[in-house]
Amino acid sequence: MINDNKFEVLIKLSQIDDVVFVGGTSEFIQGIKKELNDIDISIKEISFLKNFGYVHKSFDDSFYGLSGQRGFIPLNSVLIDIFIDEKPQYKIFNGFKCQTLQSMISLRENTLVFNSHKLSERSKTKIDSNLQRLKLYELNNIQSANWQL
Repeated sequence: MINDNKFEVLIKLSQIDDVVFVGGTSEFIQGIKKELNDIDISIKEISFLKNFGYVHKSFDDSFYGLSGQRGFIPLNSVLIDIFIDEKPQYKIFNGFKCQTLQSMISLRENTLVFNSHKLSERSKTKIDSNLQRLKLYELNNIQSANWQL
């Protein structure tokens, strides 16, 4: 078992070639969010995670991700939230494979369009709020880039 300091876990996970950081973790690494709560990753094959602990496969019909397969590894100081799926679009940011902003936006849009029937009103509101926040961040980045030209 590894030391479970969340930042050490983040670094160790980044050394696994098939891991892409997604969601809030990708936002944290890219400076979109200021706080790291749990660690969200996408990986196709969970056997690469055996050094982190037992992967609890708890969601077989998740509304997030293409496969609907999810799992988690609870550590003392952080939860590793796992989306068992193909790699999303990503970019390398400070040595970490991070889901792109456009991929995060598309995932939320598609979730609201195609899986709305699986969501509670609270979940819909949360996803929509996150979607609007990401779109605003994207717009601000575009405007900043244009300003610098």
